[in-house]
Amino acid sequence: MSDMRSGDSAKPGFFARYSLLILCVVAFLAPFMYLGTERSLMSNKNDVKSWLPAEYEETATFEWYRQRFESDLFILASWEGCTLDSPKLELLARRLRPSSEVSADDPHRFFKSVVSGADLVRQLQEAQGLTREQAIDRLRGFLVGLDGRQTCLVMTIDPQAEERWDRHFRGNPTKKFMHAVIDHIHETALQVCDIQPQDLHLGGPPVDNVAIDVEGQRSLVRLAIVCGVVGLVVSWWCLRSWMLTAMVFTTGIFSAGLSMVAVWLSGNDMNAILLTMPALVYVAAVSGAIHMANYYRDTLRNQLAAGLADPAVNAPDGAVRGAWLPLFLATGTTAFGLASLSVSELVPVKQFGVFSAVGVVLSFIFLCLYMPSLLQEFPVRSLVRPRKSAFFDPGRWSGWNHVGNWILSRHRWVIAGCLLLMVLGVYGATKIRTSVKLMKLFSPEADIIQDYAWLEDKLGPLVPMEVVLRIDKERCDLDLLEQMKLVQTVQTAVDRLPDVGSAVAVPTFVRAIPNRPGMLERRTWIVQLQRHRDELKDYWQTEGNEELWRVSARVKALTDLDYGDFVADIRRVVEPILDQYRGRGGEGVRAEYTGLVPLVYKAQHSLLNGLLTGFAGDLILIGVAMMLLMRDWSSGLLLGFSSVFPIAVVFGAMGWFGVIVDVGTVMTPAVALGVTVDDAIHFMLWCRHGQERGMNRRQSIMFAYQDCAQAIYQSWGVIGLGLSAFALSSFVPTQRFGYLMFLMLTVSSFSNLVLLPALLASPLANFFWRNGAKAVEKKRAKERADAKRPVPPGPHLDMAENVETVDGLETAVNRVGARKTGAEDWLGDEVPDEVPVGVAVEEGPGPHLTSAKLERQKGRLLRSDGSHGRRKNGRPRRPR
Repeated sequence: MSDMRSGDSAKPGFFARYSLLILCVVAFLAPFMYLGTERSLMSNKNDVKSWLPAEYEETATFEWYRQRFESDLFILASWEGCTLDSPKLELLARRLRPSSEVSADDPHRFFKSVVSGADLVRQLQEAQGLTREQAIDRLRGFLVGLDGRQTCLVMTIDPQAEERWDRHFRGNPTKKFMHAVIDHIHETALQVCDIQPQDLHLGGPPVDNVAIDVEGQRSLVRLAIVCGVVGLVVSWWCLRSWMLTAMVFTTGIFSAGLSMVAVWLSGNDMNAILLTMPALVYVAAVSGAIHMANYYRDTLRNQLAAGLADPAVNAPDGAVRGAWLPLFLATGTTAFGLASLSVSELVPVKQFGVFSAVGVVLSFIFLCLYMPSLLQEFPVRSLVRPRKSAFFDPGRWSGWNHVGNWILSRHRWVIAGCLLLMVLGVYGATKIRTSVKLMKLFSPEADIIQDYAWLEDKLGPLVPMEVVLRIDKERCDLDLLEQMKLVQTVQTAVDRLPDVGSAVAVPTFVRAIPNRPGMLERRTWIVQLQRHRDELKDYWQTEGNEELWRVSARVKALTDLDYGDFVADIRRVVEPILDQYRGRGGEGVRAEYTGLVPLVYKAQHSLLNGLLTGFAGDLILIGVAMMLLMRDWSSGLLLGFSSVFPIAVVFGAMGWFGVIVDVGTVMTPAVALGVTVDDAIHFMLWCRHGQERGMNRRQSIMFAYQDCAQAIYQSWGVIGLGLSAFALSSFVPTQRFGYLMFLMLTVSSFSNLVLLPALLASPLANFFWRNGAKAVEKKRAKERADAKRPVPPGPHLDMAENVETVDGLETAVNRVGARKTGAEDWLGDEVPDEVPVGVAVEEGPGPHLTSAKLERQKGRLLRSDGSHGRRKNGRPRRPR
């Protein structure tokens, strides 16, 4: 990019040459961005069982179990009046069963089998010789209610059905497979039995996953609307220009679209957690665009004061030069915080971190190209006019100086109070509880919660805990009858646990096991069992030399049961039984514990471990980056201390008040840490700028405070208020992410405006100021050496080419500013020689906030609001 030149003969900058090309490329790619966004949304799939990495033992065990027992592809349906003798039950079951008249390639052939409680009661009566009462008692709490009358319909989805569906629609269906299955059940029940959708209660893993899809999709629509409105309002409030607001808004929209395209191109599927990512990228892009607009405003004013007839000439290039470093630091710290989530063991959290980091980086690149191009083609010259005070504008509040002075005067008390809050927070954080229970993902008013409450009240618990007994036939001497007795013993022991609603195994579906059978009776019983083996395949399989016997225990979904304790209870009652059989010749007997319960238990521990590991990694990476940037180890420690404060306070409060940490909560520290560090870096950099101007410690802090107060306020307004829209979601992880982000950013703003200045004013920052003073002295020595070199003539001297001193140059520049160059058209009758620092501060954060009056000495730009020399008494020289 070309350097900014004074005068109308300025060389065309980068955006003067390429802005139209950039905008044409964006317009050309916009339809593809829309297509990628649509495809990403269509790929939204949620399966809690796939949240853990494939290499985990629990995940591998569950996958092994699923390949042998296809039990999780079922949907359970019931309604008020669905009893064992209900005609609607049989009618609906007959209509949903796969028909021989339907083609095997029909995409709407969803189910492999459809069984009702009444069917199983008849089967036990006819095939096993049980009475009706005995059959009902066997199924009570499983497919028959505790009253012995209420029952349900169980539909098992064909594993090949989804493949047929995708093949028929060529991979681009108008409706996702599982959604089509649920809709088919509702439509059939309404048409055949006149059962309204709100009266039909569904349960089962496919229903759970569809419910997560629906809630996530609803959240996306709500968040898109609310975040868009918040972004528009806050952008206009900060900029007071509808043209700039439109530019900022479209920058956010395109950035969010780019993040969705990244997901589509990667081949990954969206999920309910990842659906919050576009809104996050949107508010981050809007925040960056507002900063870019402020740099553009200051460039216009600087060029106007320099005497340009048209201050918009090359102004976009100047804005990018000024905004580059602060925006790069903001992007880097935020991307670091988000990318740290990739160490999480939960797949949705890992994907959120990776794609959010990618989205933030893409938005930074897009912002630095797209918005300056718009400003080049549609310059907003009216920004040079001074802005009138608003009725309510905290960023321009004159009381910030009083607040800053009060903090610096009482910095010891401020630090002590913050330390006390941190200690209480750290202690409260030890009380944090984690949860990834499926039903905890939904609000109490969600339809799925109401359905599960009804089903568990009428039928019994629904969440499975699976125990698979593996019996090696070569090492174990037990025949099938003895193996059946072992299975029945384990089933009875598990069923007696207080948290178990029912335990189902092969003994549930066969005739009574004889206690002391003779040889003939034993042989007859075994033959009968083998004859019905195909009917028992959901609970009995053979793999190589092993017999696999499944015992399925059901626990309530809507409960606060500690799954870790429950798994331990299962092991405590099963292992002693197996030990007894091993002592009687059953050496080849062992048990596998799997199902949803162990997976959730493992996921909870992974959630907490990922939270601690990710946060520690964030602090280390950002602390090292800050030390390298400032060339000072103490700055990293100060930054880390102020960054820990908001997380310690918020998560400590969660521990004190018993708020559960879930997959939405665990993402907040990474996002908030990036924003907190961004503001803290700005503050510490401005303290160094104060040192460079010859200010003492207190003056430097106040100099930084005056500039950064509005920057922090704007970050809180755009990002904090924007992300708080997530709190409107009915999907609990998204909801918690929203209000926790608002709280986290509010506390982080307090940390940067209260704790950080107090730390910098205390003896804890002595090394920071000493190292700063050394850096300033080295810089001045270099400037003195450069000043002795002859300056070749060139366009950079312009009207002051023969001026040797700063004072002489100032006079020349003032003459240029006073000349009638047409610049007064932008401001009115008079062109001010300079814009006070206070006015510049109210327009936006960053190192661009300097006096608008330019001073040139031998080709070097100097700031008139800083002291470039000292008087004889050592005090800084007042700016002219």
